[in-house]
Amino acid sequence: MTLDTAAPLKPGWRCVKFGDVVRLSKARSQNPLADGLERYVGLEHLEPGDLRIRSWGNVADGTTFTSRFEPGQVLFGKRRAYQRKVAVADFAGVCSGDIYVLESKDADVLLPELLPFICQTDAFFEHAVGTSAGSLSPRTNWTSLASFEFVLPSLNVQSRIAFTIKSALECELAYEQAREAASALFRSASIELLDPADSWKRAQLQDVATVERGKFSHRPRNLPEFFGGPYPFVQTGDIVASTGDLSGASQTLSDEGLRYSKSFPKDSILITIAANIGFTAITTQETWCPDSVVGIVPRNGTDARFLEYVLRTKQKYLGNHLATQTAQKNINLQDLRPLHLDLPDPAIQREIADQLYRLEKAATNLDDRFAVARNFRVRLANEMIGVGDV
Repeated sequence: MTLDTAAPLKPGWRCVKFGDVVRLSKARSQNPLADGLERYVGLEHLEPGDLRIRSWGNVADGTTFTSRFEPGQVLFGKRRAYQRKVAVADFAGVCSGDIYVLESKDADVLLPELLPFICQTDAFFEHAVGTSAGSLSPRTNWTSLASFEFVLPSLNVQSRIAFTIKSALECELAYEQAREAASALFRSASIELLDPADSWKRAQLQDVATVERGKFSHRPRNLPEFFGGPYPFVQTGDIVASTGDLSGASQTLSDEGLRYSKSFPKDSILITIAANIGFTAITTQETWCPDSVVGIVPRNGTDARFLEYVLRTKQKYLGNHLATQTAQKNINLQDLRPLHLDLPDPAIQREIADQLYRLEKAATNLDDRFAVARNFRVRLANEMIGVGDV
């Protein structure tokens, strides 16, 4: 967002520099534990786009941080500003020197509750990134941040803007809480519904499905016709990023490329067997895979979705017990094929799979709504802050 500082402003509005209305706190604590401070915050504790501090370190475990912050102050990550790390403290502590502690200079000029939303606008981040120096770990400095210009409305309009954005934030947090509750319900239901009953039968994976490794030759990679066709080519990262149904492919193959890969039909279970072990996804169409992925095609009488849910519960076991350590962890087919499973009758498999799918779908839908709510809140801030016609 660029500001037209030459445009006429409404009465009570004015163009200001960030440093005119915001103070960089210089408070320090050389001995946080003696000062009664229990928690410290590093950049790794701040999540992009999230105004809440959800994790921290314990001062008692040791820290070299001395920058002190208080509840209500804004923490802004000055290193790698493109990561968009801004949070509002709800406790006192110390933080990394790569975090600026900001506050309003005068609440009668800039409402403190509006400050974090200003720091989350695209214009502010663009300014911070544009004024950062350094190649591997670029940092912005206070002098540069203080020069950021934006339009500051009258206090009553600031109050209206803050109320509107905070209402959007409350909606966002409500979706987040609902998503977490739905995810917890799905996990609880998975434990209960997949717990084998006495009537379930034990079988090996190879008894209920074909288990084949994908294939991919790197030799023709430089041929221009090898990639870019209509055939989805799924790699380990695509499966790791998916939950349940495969969400997409990072690359596609041409007719030439098909000669060097192996495909699995729709409703196959893909499982990663190298580096990231035991992640699963179900194909929604015929899909080609490299040899770091195994395709599991259920035989008649085995429900693909039920089997995928069961295999998810085996992820830790696969990584800790079946994976062999060479240059990197991997699983051999001769170890995966005889994997023991407990399976009910096909009708019960379908019933359990349907129940879990509905619960998981509800959690996914709430996750999507949470993302929409967060994007709306950020867009609202961009539109309302620094614009002279609110």
